[in-house]
Amino acid sequence: MSRRRLSIPRRLAWVGALAIASGALLYGEFAERPPRTDTDRVYGLAQDFACPVCKGQSVAESDVPVAREIRREIGIWVDDGRTDEFIRDQLVGFYGEDIDYNPAASGVTSLVWILPVVAGAAALTGLVIVFRGWRMQANLEAEAEDVALVETERARDRP
Repeated sequence: MSRRRLSIPRRLAWVGALAIASGALLYGEFAERPPRTDTDRVYGLAQDFACPVCKGQSVAESDVPVAREIRREIGIWVDDGRTDEFIRDQLVGFYGEDIDYNPAASGVTSLVWILPVVAGAAALTGLVIVFRGWRMQANLEAEAEDVALVETERARDRP
C-alpha cells in the first residue's frame, strides 16, 4: 500500500484551515457570553450606543452628563427586568437611529450587513477562477510541432 505525502502548499492550506476553524470556535465560545451581572449587562448595552454629543465615543466611554444620564436610565431599566430590545427601542425613540451602533438588519441598513459578505464571496470566487486558470496553464504540455521546432533551433545553435 503506497502512502501519498501531501505537498508543502497543501499542508500549509490544511494548517491554515485548522487555525481558522479553531479561531472561529474560540471566538464563538468567548465573544458572545451573556453578562454575568446586571452591571455587566448595563456596561454591554452602554457600549452599543453612541454618545449623542461626543464624536466617536460610546455611552460607556463618555463622561459627559448626557452619557451618564443614559447609563443611569439603562441601569434602571435593567434593574426593572426590561429586555435589551425594550431598552434599544426607548433610546432610539428618544435620540434617533444615529445613537444605535447595531442598526436593525432590515431595509437599507441590511446592506451594511450583507455587502461585506457578498464582496468577500465575490473576491473568493475571483481568486478561485484565477488560480484555476494558472493551474491549467501550468499543466499544458508541448505539442510535437513545438518540440520539433525547439530541437531544430538547438541543433542550429550547436557548433
